Amino acid sequence: MKKFLSNYWKSIIVVICILYLSFTSPSTFDGIPTFENEDKLVHLLMYGGLTGMLIFDFRQSVKKIKEHISSFILSCIVFPILLGGLIEILQPRYFAPRTGSWGDFAFNTIGVFIGLGFMWFFKDFINSDFMKKFMKDLFSKH
Repeated sequence: MKKFLSNYWKSIIVVICILYLSFTSPSTFDGIPTFENEDKLVHLLMYGGLTGMLIFDFRQSVKKIKEHISSFILSCIVFPILLGGLIEILQPRYFAPRTGSWGDFAFNTIGVFIGLGFMWFFKDFINSDFMKKFMKDLFSKH
């Protein structure tokens, strides 16, 4: 468990943020300027960001993804899709006036695949020595 927490703490923080944003009363965000369908953009960004962070954390904990492909698919693709679906089911039942919607779930899922595509497209940069040093310096204890 300690190894899991040390490998995935950044992803866990993203999940906590998504849970907060998903279950907090909508009135909490009344002062924030909005535009039509901005919630769909937020869903894309939240789940794309979660997927990207899961992939980043997975890459840090596993040397070769190809040898752990089923774990990769479960943790970086299936998990965020199931999380989005579970949140959409729980919102109207336990967190009124929140509502769940198929549209939100669809945008959560699209966000997962956008995050996957983004990480694949930028994989060479993400795996570069520069990025590894940057992340190590950013998160190291001083």
